[in-house]
Amino acid sequence: MRMINAVIGFFLLALAVLHFFIPNHTHFIALYGAGALLAFVALFRHISINVARLFAIATTAVMFFYFAGFFKMAPHFHEQWYTSGAGLEGVGMLLSAFAMIPVLSCYSCLLKADCRETRIARPQKRRAFFSVPDHIHEKSA
Repeated sequence: MRMINAVIGFFLLALAVLHFFIPNHTHFIALYGAGALLAFVALFRHISINVARLFAIATTAVMFFYFAGFFKMAPHFHEQWYTSGAGLEGVGMLLSAFAMIPVLSCYSCLLKADCRETRIARPQKRRAFFSVPDHIHEKSA
């Protein structure tokens, strides 16, 4: 999950840097920069519950700003919108919105007791991307 969050963070950071060269797009720089910051903060393992709660709310807000930005642009797209510059900007907003879902799931996992205990007690043991908790393996055997 950390690798996915790092890729998302670099993707959003690249979009923020690309918008730096477009005049009158400072709000996009701030929006993509906030998303990148939230993705990079999710890389840290030891975050308190209150900080994780705050970042989960912030991630949800940024994700909905991405969706709102896309749906505000969508009525102005023409029939081949995906080939235009505005269409590419819309695709960037839509991909960014969906990319925030794994970041939000990381913060929501930090708010759950099982996830916190696993990260603190055995951070190196669970390496699988999707894995079954150990207590389920013990009961099925």
